[in-house]
Amino acid sequence: MGTPNNAQTAHDEPLAAPFRIDCSIGDLETCLGNLPASVLIQNGTIRPMKDLPSFLRLDLETLLIDRIYDYLWFARGRSAHARSLHQYPLLRRQIVITEIPSHHLISDYSVIFIKPLPSYLLLHEFWADHLSDPALHSAACGFLLSYTWLISYRSDFDIAKECRLLPENLTWNAWKSFAASFIDHLDASGSQLLSKRYNYGELRMSRVNYIYKFIPSLWFDGKPFRGFMPTSMWNGSFVQRNTARLLGLFVFFSLVLSAMQVGLATSQLQDDVNFVWAAYGFAIASLFVVLLSAGISLVLLIWNIIYNIVLPWRLGLQEMRRAY
Repeated sequence: MGTPNNAQTAHDEPLAAPFRIDCSIGDLETCLGNLPASVLIQNGTIRPMKDLPSFLRLDLETLLIDRIYDYLWFARGRSAHARSLHQYPLLRRQIVITEIPSHHLISDYSVIFIKPLPSYLLLHEFWADHLSDPALHSAACGFLLSYTWLISYRSDFDIAKECRLLPENLTWNAWKSFAASFIDHLDASGSQLLSKRYNYGELRMSRVNYIYKFIPSLWFDGKPFRGFMPTSMWNGSFVQRNTARLLGLFVFFSLVLSAMQVGLATSQLQDDVNFVWAAYGFAIASLFVVLLSAGISLVLLIWNIIYNIVLPWRLGLQEMRRAY
């Protein structure tokens, strides 16, 4: 099945649901009843029943991944698609639920983050009423495509049910009919929009973090240098991680310098001018690298303290002053 691109095409009428109406599952009242009452966001809250378009954008669009799309080749897994669910226990990876679409199919060493399938994506009427916008439609189609990767076998379906990734009323036969209709639609529709994020399957969290940390245009987005999905920022954890890296550098340079020192003590290498100069250059370089790494770690530790302790403390004081 070819993966359509994300270029917008002209449509004379609203985008239709990407599956047959007879494969629709559920009813509108139940789907709306499954929506949360309120969702916290950075600048406030979203009330889905009062502002459904904003909630759907929050629930489906992968903005954090889309902004680094040109670099995703570095973070992709071995396959262009995600693995079936039954393969993750074989890899000793735990399935962890996330409600953030940008975290969907992001894997760490021992976990894979998967967003549950919203019941409204299985309802033909909901697509017609609320998902005709091209951006929302492409994000929803891409998300559905990811579930056709995850659930191939009955065992995958059972795992998804056990992990509460699927609506309670969904049966295996209903899912098979729905997935077949959806895939047929993608195969037959060359102009079908599909979110470009789903040109890739599973992404490695460590590499996505590296992209966010080392691409200059992403540094000042409100959380500088923290990465895409930062690990623990407690000072103890921060010091522990960076101390381990410094110790690794120290051990490496110590071994090489010790070997060079032994070489300089032998008569064969003691008079070798090239080796002496190489040992001298490496000794200077090792001092520079270790001191530079220690300096960077110290600067990051200071920034971590300011970001996590000083700034919240100042904001708390300002709020107290405004209260009085």
